[in-house]
Amino acid sequence: MVYLSLLMAIRFLGLFIVMPLLSLYALSLQDANSFNVGIAMGAYALSQVFLQIPFGKWADNYDKKKILIIGLSLLFLGSLVCAFSDNIYTLIFGRLLQGAGAIGGVILAYIADLTDEKTRAKAFARMGQFIALSFALSMVLGPTIGAKWGVDKLFLLTALLALFSIWLVIAKIPAAPHIVHHQPKASLKEILTHKELLKLFFSGFMQKGLMTVFFMITPIIFTKNLGWDKMDLWKVYIPALIIGIFALPLGAILAEKKEKGKFVFVLSATLITLSLFLYSIENVTTDFLAVIIFFFGFNMLEPVLQSFVSKVARANQKATALSTSNTIQYLGIFLGGAFAGIFMKHNALNLFLIISGIIGILWVAALIKMKPVKKFKIVEYKNYDKDFIEELKTEKNVYDFYEKDGVLIVRYI
Repeated sequence: MVYLSLLMAIRFLGLFIVMPLLSLYALSLQDANSFNVGIAMGAYALSQVFLQIPFGKWADNYDKKKILIIGLSLLFLGSLVCAFSDNIYTLIFGRLLQGAGAIGGVILAYIADLTDEKTRAKAFARMGQFIALSFALSMVLGPTIGAKWGVDKLFLLTALLALFSIWLVIAKIPAAPHIVHHQPKASLKEILTHKELLKLFFSGFMQKGLMTVFFMITPIIFTKNLGWDKMDLWKVYIPALIIGIFALPLGAILAEKKEKGKFVFVLSATLITLSLFLYSIENVTTDFLAVIIFFFGFNMLEPVLQSFVSKVARANQKATALSTSNTIQYLGIFLGGAFAGIFMKHNALNLFLIISGIIGILWVAALIKMKPVKKFKIVEYKNYDKDFIEELKTEKNVYDFYEKDGVLIVRYI
């Protein structure tokens, strides 16, 4: 379990570590402009949008470990292309190739397979903490290594991390258990019309999309508009890292132990929205506060987002719901970079931030109306027959059920 969380964190570290300086680096390449720099920022996410669900389906039918190795190999190759690119279009191709290894949903499904109902929420929360920590580390390591040795070396580091991850899959991750679902697989339409899941999906879309925006505009605003040297960007990122580290356990404790998940979502969305309006003022103090507040809200939400998707989705919906959640988050990453690039090209960044802030207010309003996650009574049956399974299908107080390694697991409302 820990190794799967570590695998996810290493993969995200490899993708995130270039983000703090990528916009400045991309602007220095041949044929670069604000628009195609925005595309380069989010290109890996575009590949993820189209390939998350196919990778999930392949993982359902083939050995999950082999699927993970294929995905990590694509990350390795894409990182090499990025490292040796000398124009913006080669960089975009490399970023697309990096994202083609869309294994996030596969890892989530793997974690769900290896955990039981009582420990799954904690496992997803732990994974979210690992991801948020890798995100925080990237804010320090990216500017430090990139400013001293170059962003191309960060891509080479990502390639090495991909190779290490392949070894991790081969040597440390166990085979997935045998799971049988007795309810029909959920359709995508069923997932996309589930009101509570939609609110969670939109939360991931906004959180990840605005992450791209902040990573894109922060180095540009502080160096080009406020006159900072890129070597001084650590003065913004280090405080954000420290604040973010405190936010990590706070979000998990409030959501999982104190059962205040809705409060965590509303507070995080409010802070992220506030940061957008602060950034639109554009002076050193408000811009600095915007970065701090954004990353506090981001890190507070990260450990609980996928955990709540897993809780709300029924057993027969879980794999599709997690893959859909990942797909929508990556769509947010791509669109965040693309639209920020378009508005920056037309010198209208403040307008973009205000529009995003208004959308953020609607996001907060939707979350205020979100229903609390149901509490379930989980019962495991080792002795059962087909008649009992048929009875479960018609019982109103049964939320879902499935077999795992010969044990029948039932969630009662």
